[in-house]
Amino acid sequence: MAFSFRRVGVFFAVAGLAGCGAGAGGAMPRTGAPAVIAGLDAAGLTGALRGRVLLGELGCVRCHASGDHVLGAASGPSLTTVAGRIDQSYLVEFLQDPRTVEAGTTMPDLLRDMQGPELAAAADALAHYLRSFSSGSVGDVDADVAEPEVDEAARQRGEELYRRVGCRACHDNDDARRYLDRKYSTAALNAFLLAPHAARPAQRMPDFGLAPAEAHDLTQFLQTLPRARTAPLPVDTAKAAAGRTLFGARGCAACHELADESRRDAPAAKPLDQLDALRGCLSETAGTGPAYDLTAAQRSDLRAALAALGTPATGNDLAIELLARRRCLVCHRRGDVDAVTAGLARDLFGTDDPTLGEEGRMPPPLTGVGAKLQREWLTGAIAHGQRERPYLHMRMPGFGVEFAAQLADLLTTVDAESGDGIAPLPEDRDAAEAVKTVGRELVSDGGMNCISCHRFAGEQAGSMAAIDLVYSTGERLRPEWFARFLRDPFRFKPNTLMPHFFPDGRSTRPAIADGDVDRQIAGLWHYLAEGRNVRRPTGLRPPPIELTVADEAVMLRRSVQHTGKRGISVGYPGGVNVTFDAERLGLNQVWWGRFVDARPVWTSQGSGEAQILSQDRAELPNGPAFAALPAADAPWPAATRRERGDAWRGYDLDAARRPTLRYTFGDVAIADTPSEMRVDGGRTTLRRTLRLTGPAASLWFRAARDARIERLDARTVRVGRALLVASDTPAEIVAIPGDDARELRFAVQVAPDGASLELEYRWQEDGR
Repeated sequence: MAFSFRRVGVFFAVAGLAGCGAGAGGAMPRTGAPAVIAGLDAAGLTGALRGRVLLGELGCVRCHASGDHVLGAASGPSLTTVAGRIDQSYLVEFLQDPRTVEAGTTMPDLLRDMQGPELAAAADALAHYLRSFSSGSVGDVDADVAEPEVDEAARQRGEELYRRVGCRACHDNDDARRYLDRKYSTAALNAFLLAPHAARPAQRMPDFGLAPAEAHDLTQFLQTLPRARTAPLPVDTAKAAAGRTLFGARGCAACHELADESRRDAPAAKPLDQLDALRGCLSETAGTGPAYDLTAAQRSDLRAALAALGTPATGNDLAIELLARRRCLVCHRRGDVDAVTAGLARDLFGTDDPTLGEEGRMPPPLTGVGAKLQREWLTGAIAHGQRERPYLHMRMPGFGVEFAAQLADLLTTVDAESGDGIAPLPEDRDAAEAVKTVGRELVSDGGMNCISCHRFAGEQAGSMAAIDLVYSTGERLRPEWFARFLRDPFRFKPNTLMPHFFPDGRSTRPAIADGDVDRQIAGLWHYLAEGRNVRRPTGLRPPPIELTVADEAVMLRRSVQHTGKRGISVGYPGGVNVTFDAERLGLNQVWWGRFVDARPVWTSQGSGEAQILSQDRAELPNGPAFAALPAADAPWPAATRRERGDAWRGYDLDAARRPTLRYTFGDVAIADTPSEMRVDGGRTTLRRTLRLTGPAASLWFRAARDARIERLDARTVRVGRALLVASDTPAEIVAIPGDDARELRFAVQVAPDGASLELEYRWQEDGR
């Protein structure tokens, strides 16, 4: 079928596309959502500054020469791989009406004078032209291929990632998902999320440094409606040729650079300072140029910017403008420019450490950041992102090296402060070590105890885990800022939790370095700036990994305090806990309260001991619990269970994961079942049921050993200061000759049908 653009050719000849300042007439408007530049509604921005940002972000200065005026010109996405990235049918729809298809896009409607079949044909021709030079392989399909089914678990992880890391700062969740399902194949969207700057060289979309698994999960969340993708049709050469002409004539090459120099056909546009602020794009009804559907506020801001062209932005105003171009002001404050604390975006931010308060939830302010951070580190953080504050949910992304260098240089110049720095380390080695020793004393628990709130070289000592003192000091901070901050932290962070250690210029730790403030600050700096090989401060203890108990019993089969490596610790609902020694075949301790800290056995390659998290603990005899004795007061045998031939037979778990511990005494099999028993008005009681089966035997069970054992009533005995042992089976309290200790023993007669012994253990302080 022949392809013709007769009307388009006439339009080119007559209209000439003189640019946004052209007069109205002949326009056939389509209404869509105006462009959205996140963060431009931050408090403290002037209309002229907002307008300057719009002139760059909407691409105005790509067509209208700005002369000597310093304005950032945003380029459009790369089109060399567009066929591999974007679904063909979606590309045609977008070209016909970009602002309706992608609400908030900065892409103008360049075919606004067309309607119906003519519009569809023009968009189709442009699509064929773009596909004619695309090498795109990402997302290409050879036939109608069904997208993979959504992975629900991955979708849920992706939704959480979207919510946490910062996507919501610039994107509306529902709007993004509305068109991404149709725009990208799964493979193409995944590839874009992993390397957004490859498709968008202007780097307005930052790189969040997603891991492949994170990109997969986020893709699953954003593409919730899998559907068959249509294989691309062969490129029609006639349509592609017409599309090339249209591409050049409509000025597309001003924002999208292509190797075939289609820019040469673009019409000339008026210089920026010659535009009529009441006509064209800035009028209520745009003329024949690109259509943006500006809001009244945006038109007002653009007019203010044009009126102020003779006064270019410099210094802090230029820094604010650069930050606004990259949407930094959605998350960060700088001086009086603030979109955060005004409530605009506070719900975007979360933390993994609520103990840090607001400072642990909000991204850091950028006020004075050029005086705070070393230029090299600042450049790297802007270019590639950073995770210096891992407790923040919001993730600092990367904006590319070119922009990072420009912004870092400007911030360093604008924020520069004069003042004394920190004296360098002495050349003498002993003298230098003495300086660092001062810092170590101050950081330690006997000094300022900085480690109680801050991580130190990756380790955490206290319940708080503020920014790492070692990794964030020497290579990141400027020493002169470090000194100023320590002298007056509230000047920099009025709401900081950081204590003031040098009020009125005096040290709160006068015993260290004679209280000399300069020596103390220099010591802190040089000690922390030593890096990962720095000597550990005193008091640096890792936080516990506490095992907590809910509705089911919790078991830890590792070494625990007062027990060997074959310890079996069990925490029961209600706060009663035991340890059974599977080597010595005895229940050797019982305690009430919190269960255990498992960190020593989970982080020390098996060389540590789990720590009991309660003082309400009673030790029981550690050794074989049963023996055959000639008399009730006979000495307890010293032979080990291995010497006696007794055996450990493992354990069974009931529905609530309570174990029944199984072991033998000779030919007698023993089932030992501890369990919790709720008691109204008091602590949970431990009930212990022992069942014995095997040949007839007369045995003794040793329940307790202590210097103090006294009978309280017919069934209850107090052991030590607080342990009460009760049983319906009569007990013997035996004095041990030559020893101050006494033992609590129970006689057990094993009959053909077995035997049982039931004990109750309670914790009750003296006098209660």
